[in-house]
Amino acid sequence: MPDQLTRLVQEMHGTGSAVVVVSPHLDDAVLSCGALLTQLARRCPVTVLTVFTAAAQLPWSLAARSQLRALGVADAEVLFEQRRAEDHAVLAEVGAAVVHLGLRDALFRRVGEAAGGPPGPGRRPAYPTFRFHAGRGRVARSEAGLPAEVGALVGEVVRASGAGVVFAPLGIGRHVDHLITRRAARGLGARTIYYSDFPYSETAVPDPGFVRRAALVPHPWLSGRAENANRIAGYRTQVPGLFPHGMVPTRPEIYWIPAKDSAAAA
Repeated sequence: MPDQLTRLVQEMHGTGSAVVVVSPHLDDAVLSCGALLTQLARRCPVTVLTVFTAAAQLPWSLAARSQLRALGVADAEVLFEQRRAEDHAVLAEVGAAVVHLGLRDALFRRVGEAAGGPPGPGRRPAYPTFRFHAGRGRVARSEAGLPAEVGALVGEVVRASGAGVVFAPLGIGRHVDHLITRRAARGLGARTIYYSDFPYSETAVPDPGFVRRAALVPHPWLSGRAENANRIAGYRTQVPGLFPHGMVPTRPEIYWIPAKDSAAAA
């Protein structure tokens, strides 16, 4: 008997229902969900909505400067223009619609300014470093209201698309942008399925507290995973840093479905 994820895909294919995949950054959806969203896009309208898709002008935080040096890039805004173009190109091949919300990446946000508004001169970084701030899973006090703001923007897209199912990041790796996106996906009025954040999932584990509170059950999806490595390669600005040895692991994508859904479909 097929598991709940397989039954869900069969149900969506049968009805042609719309899907929204919410991605924190300009590669996360294809990294984590590329195989499944390609399968869904064959028969369903799929929209990939990416939340944090912009940088900021100088001055940049120490963490942002370090990231740019590691990528061999001198101009953050040029980099993000390239990243947005990569995302459009890859998702066009998949057959998915693309929405970029235009909010700034965590490393380029500053205290006291809106994530999508004009940057304020002289303001200090909201996340001065990656290791001790953006990568620690602690949303800055100045951004306490950001998940709700993102949720309102995501909700508009979900309602406009008529999507009955939303895929959102589980937050493995505890990057603040992934956690903000996860929180934003709550209360949208659609069925929410969480995905394991790849490649963070190669070295980190899910938050057991969140998994327990949401009563989530993991379901693997392997079909098309090897082929998805070619799509991931389309994110040329990111692949060398993500996979320095040149090989993209092809273990299954993991999706987390509430236990009550599994029980109802059994």
